[in-house]
Amino acid sequence: MKEKIKPSVPSKEQQKQEEQTPWYAGLEVKDLMNPITISRVRLMQYGVALLIFATAGYYAWDNFLRQPSGFELVDKMVDAAGGMESWNAVKEGQFTRTQYLYGQNGEQLSEIAQTFYFRKNNGNVQLKVKSQTTDGDVVQISKDGTGYWATKADIPADPKLTSGELGMMCDSKWCNPDCAASMAFYKFSMPFKLTDNGVRPDNGTVTDFAMINFDPLKEVFGMDLQPLVLDVGYQPNVGKDRWKFYVHPETNLIYKIDYLNKSDWGEYRPEEMFWTDHKTVDGITFSHQWHRYWGNGKIMEKYVFSDVDFSTALGADFFNRPDGHELLSVK
Repeated sequence: MKEKIKPSVPSKEQQKQEEQTPWYAGLEVKDLMNPITISRVRLMQYGVALLIFATAGYYAWDNFLRQPSGFELVDKMVDAAGGMESWNAVKEGQFTRTQYLYGQNGEQLSEIAQTFYFRKNNGNVQLKVKSQTTDGDVVQISKDGTGYWATKADIPADPKLTSGELGMMCDSKWCNPDCAASMAFYKFSMPFKLTDNGVRPDNGTVTDFAMINFDPLKEVFGMDLQPLVLDVGYQPNVGKDRWKFYVHPETNLIYKIDYLNKSDWGEYRPEEMFWTDHKTVDGITFSHQWHRYWGNGKIMEKYVFSDVDFSTALGADFFNRPDGHELLSVK
């Protein structure tokens, strides 16, 4: 006759030890493929550590490694140039832009100084350009509520002819006497104009179109860097031109612009301009020298900005035509 085995009763010492067993001991599972016991708590610890690592990696990439989006880069460019608030505070002012033209062998061909006066009003800009002809006659071209007007040696002059003599008319059939002046001020207003409605900024590349075989910023100005690149287009009802901005990755200032102007016949005409000598005037930081180059590396064209003044007010009738100029108005 077999002896019945009575179930053992845990001693008081064993009961006490079981009570002290950590709560997570019962969370252990067995890996059926490999007989390794894994603690669920340890798995949670690994998961939390991985989440922290991934979050830190994304933060570093998002804030330090990736190129900013087009709109983000525009914001950085605007801040570097003084901020939108500072630009909006500029209501009127003036600057002189001197153009130097050079031949392919480096000789200077011409020098033309033009003083731009401007007034901003509810998104519109009034302009007056003052310059001199090759004969030394002082020329003024502007527009008021009646239309365009011009003077040459203080005598009423035809606005279109006068603007054309100064090389300020394009070949578009819609060209007006202030065509070149408006484009000059538009470029001067960069990057602030990139915040206008209808602008489409996006990330770009550095290889789309290069008109010269060397980089003047590296070989002439000693700047060796990888730029941030911004491609800019417009909504169809706003514009048809294309722009490409090369931006300093540390200062967020513009140092090169590729401009593709679309003609009336649908062809793009590229223009490559290098911006240097950035200075701050009345809270606005902008390039004081623009350069273009021949294919052989010789300088083709240079613009130098001087006598910049954003604080001196212009008179209320500053852009009005002198008396007696009504007969030569151009709408």
